[in-house]
Order: sequence, then C-alpha cells, then structure tokens
Amino acid sequence: MNIIVRDFGRPDPNVVKGFEGIPTGVVSDAMGRCNSMAAEIKPVWPGAKVLGPALTVRTFPADNLMIHKAATLAKPGDVVVVNAGGYKDTAVFGDLLGYSMKVHGVSGVVIDGATRDAEGLAAIGFPVFALAVLPMGPFKDSPGSINLPISCGGIAVRPGDIILGDTDGVVVIPQEHAAEILAKAQAGVAKEQQVRERIKQGEYIFDMLKLGDVLKGLGVVEK
Repeated sequence: MNIIVRDFGRPDPNVVKGFEGIPTGVVSDAMGRCNSMAAEIKPVWPGAKVLGPALTVRTFPADNLMIHKAATLAKPGDVVVVNAGGYKDTAVFGDLLGYSMKVHGVSGVVIDGATRDAEGLAAIGFPVFALAVLPMGPFKDSPGSINLPISCGGIAVRPGDIILGDTDGVVVIPQEHAAEILAKAQAGVAKEQQVRERIKQGEYIFDMLKLGDVLKGLGVVEK
C-alpha cells in the first residue's frame, strides 16, 4: 500500500545539534560499531555534510514523484532519506530540486539510488549522499510512500531518526536512544583527543590498548 503521512515526531533540536562536528566514525562506535549505511553511499561533492531528522521516502526506481511531494512536506532542518531501490542507472535527484529544498531549509538528502548535477549541487552547497552520479533523469509517474519506515543503504530508517553524514558516509541514530548515544559520542571525542596527546608524546596505540595481551591470548608467538 502507498501511503503519505504528512508529519512525524522530531527529536529534541538540542540533541540533534549536539552531533554537529562529531565524526560519523565516533558516532558509529558509540552505537556499538553499527548503523552505518552501505559504503557506496557517499557525498556527491567534496566536503558535504548533513545532519537532521529523517523524513523518509520510498519511491519506485527511476522515478522521483514522491521526492517532489516530500519536498512540500519537509520542515527546516529535515533530511530527506530516499529508498530508490538501490537502482544506480537513473538519477532521481538533481540541482533544481536541491535548490528548491535548500530555499525551504531542508538540510540535505540521502538516496539509496542515484543523483545527477553534482557540480550544480556543489555550487549551491546542498548536501546529497547517493550510490552513484550519472546524467540520466527520472520519470514522475509512479506511486510510493512518505514517512513510513524504510531501508536505506541496508539500514532501517524511521521518520525522526537522526541522520549524520560526512566524508566517511552516513550513520543512522535511533531517535529514542539519541541522547544516550550523543553522551557516548561526546565521551568518545574526548577520549580520542587524549589518545592523540599520548601519540604526540611517542606512545603507540598498540601499547595503550594493551594489544600485546590480546595477541598472547590468541596464542600468537613472537620470536
């Protein structure tokens, strides 16, 4: 069944903002080294970053009708997350739609599928993460759903989950655990800074983490 849910519960804006500047790798570690989207989903222009609550879209491959509809429902700060079936041979997004979303305050787009107009998106500074970039454009004549749970990059995404993307890729932060994950991620940032200071003094990470004991436990013999 194809359903459009016009709105959804969004996370505390202060919690969302708290993730600003924290690397996706640190956040993934804070979630038990999980909830990272597939490695192929990357920013389509260098330096693009995205952060905000997910507005979810399921669209037919090679069709972006539902993405256009989602653009009219998104609120400032939202990240439009699209399941386009993982299809990479037709773009379902471009710079004109990106410009429209930017004008209305949308934070960015993540697509399990393809986009086009990478240079145009870079020129307007609108963050898009996708599986591929190619020229061929989409149709606008197929149904889909908005603001229902979807899969994107192999990860479940529900409306209101927090999306964080940087050069490494995209992580999905479950809304109900966001405050707890933020606290762990902030502690992780502080711990990494301490490690950097120790590295600066000449210490090895191998010794800090006592990895020699791990090798011994595994029966590795050093001669």
